[in-house]
Order: sequence, then structure tokens, then C-alpha cells
Amino acid sequence: MNPTVIATIISSAGTLLGTIITVIVALHNQAKKTETQIEVLNAQMEGMKEDIKSHNQYAKMFSENIPAIKQHMIDVDRRLDAIERRSA
Repeated sequence: MNPTVIATIISSAGTLLGTIITVIVALHNQAKKTETQIEVLNAQMEGMKEDIKSHNQYAKMFSENIPAIKQHMIDVDRRLDAIERRSA
């Protein structure tokens, strides 16, 4: 076999091997980066779940107290009317 052909084959094999290694390392690094991003997103989602839970509890408390607040406002209006009638 011609030495030039052998050198070309060896050179091409080295280039191919280098390319394969580079791709594998790049994919590995990208996988690590993606895993980190997923962990961050999961942590953010957990925080948001807690915020939503807190908000829902507040909204439930508020909606349960609306009738009592309305009744209190009716009582306050009645008292105010009575006071205004006495002072007039």
C-alpha cells in the first residue's frame, strides 16, 4: 500500500476520532446543563406551589368572611343612620 494512502487513512481516522470525542463531551456538558436547569425549574415550581397554596387559603378565608363583613356593614349603616337621625 502506498505510504500516502496509509497516512491519509490514519489522518482521517484521527480526525474522525477527535470529532466523535468532541461531540460526546459536548453532549455530556449539555446534559449536565439541562439537568441543572431542570432542578432550578423544579425548585421554582415548588416555591410557586407554596405561593399558590397560601393564596388559595387566603382567598378561601376571604370568601368565607364576605357574608360576615356584609352583615357587619349593614349593622354599621343602621347605627350610622340612627346616630344621624338623633342628631338631626
